[in-house]
Amino acid sequence: MSDRKDSHLSSDSLYQQQLRTLASVQDFHRPPSERFLNAFYGSLSDSKGDTNRVLPHSDLFYVRAALEARFPDRLFTMDEIRALILEIYGVEY
Repeated sequence: MSDRKDSHLSSDSLYQQQLRTLASVQDFHRPPSERFLNAFYGSLSDSKGDTNRVLPHSDLFYVRAALEARFPDRLFTMDEIRALILEIYGVEY
């Protein structure tokens, strides 16, 4: 079975390989405290890492992307997005 998994990765199309590479690129426009995936995976690989292994709900990322598309001169933090959603919709993340 392990041969099958290994062959699957090598059989990915060039597009899939490029997409995987792009997905792993850090967003340098954000402060390190907002790079959730890096912190999360770092904590998994480091036995002394952060024990807070909670990622924001994906809805928060979608809302942030929509707001930043609407207001291109502004970067929003996850805390600001949580506060806006709570204030407007009464939903707590």
